[in-house]
Amino acid sequence: MGEKIIAVRKDLNGDIAEVMTHTGRVLSIEHAMQEARQGKFDSIDALDKEGNWYIQSSTGDGQPESGGNLDTLPSFEQAMHEDNLEG
Repeated sequence: MGEKIIAVRKDLNGDIAEVMTHTGRVLSIEHAMQEARQGKFDSIDALDKEGNWYIQSSTGDGQPESGGNLDTLPSFEQAMHEDNLEG
């Protein structure tokens, strides 16, 4: 089972700079994009720099499905306060 992305940290421009997984790992968005392509996250096959995520289609039509944006996730501070981390 892969990791889940639970929080984001934005840079001064409001762009996603880093993500945090449920295990507490912090990754740059670029590293997270690479790990998504390697299948290391639950239900995410790709990420783009804007934080949009994509999964392989489960409907059998061969088209990838896109999901929400990581912008909807809490900040690192909010996630740690809400105790979303495993362990």
